[in-house]
Amino acid sequence: MDKIKIRQAKIEDIPQILNVEKGAWNEDKAASQEMFESRIKTFPEGVLVAESDGKIVGVVVTEKVNYDYKNEAYTWYEITDNGFIRNSHNPDGDTIYGVDLSVSPEFQNSGIGTKLLESIGKMAIRCNVKQGMLGGRIPEYHKYAGKMTVEDYVNSDLDSEVRFYKKAGLKIVKIIPNYFKDPESLDYGILLIWKNPFYNKWYRWLAASIFKV
Repeated sequence: MDKIKIRQAKIEDIPQILNVEKGAWNEDKAASQEMFESRIKTFPEGVLVAESDGKIVGVVVTEKVNYDYKNEAYTWYEITDNGFIRNSHNPDGDTIYGVDLSVSPEFQNSGIGTKLLESIGKMAIRCNVKQGMLGGRIPEYHKYAGKMTVEDYVNSDLDSEVRFYKKAGLKIVKIIPNYFKDPESLDYGILLIWKNPFYNKWYRWLAASIFKV
């Protein structure tokens, strides 16, 4: 993992990014070139790539939004402008929201996903936002749907993605029906949150200078 470099994405990275997307997702779920062009142009600081020996092997996409999760629940399509973020990104938002996290299949267990999430946490500190949030899948739920409710399943830690997000320090705050078209998750999503411990603290400037991507 010492060879892994996290950096801001550039427009010229898109061909490599699309290879990562297509490897990580089925063709119908992978983001398009037009989506990535829009994402990078709208919020360039919010799109990060992971490189291994100069090759892009992971990508994370974020946007800034205002999100009162205690009273609101959005589908992925609503909160991300159908993945383009042009009309959903708010430069003055109080939340860094995760739009997309993809890692090449051959690097799935390498820790790159965790490194990308850590980089988003550092971004949240530097931007002095209240929290980081994302909607996660529960892709193994289809195996258990006839045996337990979605609430019991999410609390059981049977799902590898749920375990990954919890290990990364994220907390599940809501289950959202029809979050994303995903037969494996039966279209459910879990809303996850990480509270920025440095938000509006006087020493946040010191923390921001230490926590750099």
